[in-house]
Amino acid sequence: MRYRRIILCLALFLNPGPGALAGGTVVGNGGDPIFEFLEAARSSMVETLKILANDPKERESFCQKSSLSPEQTAFCREYFVSVTSDILRLSQGKEKTLFVLREEPLLVMGPDGKPMMMAARTALGPRGPIEFHRDSVKVLPPAQVLFLITHEFQHKANFRGAFITDNGAIGPFATGRDLMDAAASSVVGLARKKGQIGSQFGIRDIFDCRVTANGAHFGARLSSSRFFLADDLMSYETSVGKNPTDGSVYLPESANSSLLLKVSITEPNNCGDPHPLRKTLVQMVRATKLPDGSTQETVLTAYESADNPICPGSNNRLEIFANRVKFSCQYFGSEGTTSSPFSWARWKRPLP
Repeated sequence: MRYRRIILCLALFLNPGPGALAGGTVVGNGGDPIFEFLEAARSSMVETLKILANDPKERESFCQKSSLSPEQTAFCREYFVSVTSDILRLSQGKEKTLFVLREEPLLVMGPDGKPMMMAARTALGPRGPIEFHRDSVKVLPPAQVLFLITHEFQHKANFRGAFITDNGAIGPFATGRDLMDAAASSVVGLARKKGQIGSQFGIRDIFDCRVTANGAHFGARLSSSRFFLADDLMSYETSVGKNPTDGSVYLPESANSSLLLKVSITEPNNCGDPHPLRKTLVQMVRATKLPDGSTQETVLTAYESADNPICPGSNNRLEIFANRVKFSCQYFGSEGTTSSPFSWARWKRPLP
């Protein structure tokens, strides 16, 4: 088939939607999605603290809460503004504080001297990771994870030559926990006001795609929202060109028809042991506009693999050929978001 060179192009459709509110660090692996959620919340915290550091009006109103006395409000504001630079330094760059997920309960000493179970903990001072209890964190909405992360980073920031503990009194606050919670709550409030935090967590999977025809090459980077299939966040579907929110590529053939790439990836156990339900379906489809305005799709060629290009060690390149046209995509990485229509909290159904 001879293609119209005038309209030969690669079209990219991206609908960022609510997922554009905040994104975490892109990671090129099939690891635990909770890490990506935590990184998305960290990104929200960093952007919010930058606003606080650069906007005098926001600093003036920080920590203003009806539950705090004027003395507590002034102390909270002075304290947190002074530690903001430390928290930003520990939250960015190659040497940023690591996050660690634990399956076992996390215990810390409570104000009564007895161990308490916590969702997160960290050592005082800049060294060492922040630990999170996976089963506790996975059910928290983004604002609560942001609150949790902001609280823990305050244990690692230097204030007047010391590091604040949860149980000791400080200034007009009965405990350090009261002070840090007041500051963390104010960070969450500012993040909401400035659109830095959403209502749900999600993951975007990112692919570098290319189409080749008539000796021409065109490429684009696409992202698609991951669709979780179960509450443990270990099983999911992700795709290219299948759902309305997917990135997609097409090659026009004529005024009424185009060739499309469609990819559907089903992952049953988060890149664990081999599983019969793990599969990747790749299709080249001709979409033709009919006189009544509808679209008819015809699969020109397709293949199915028992592999998942997102999983470490897998072949992360997908290719399909037909009519001297080649579509190819390579998995680039994934990033957490703090708002996604495909969050498991809203879309839950059993594995097929």
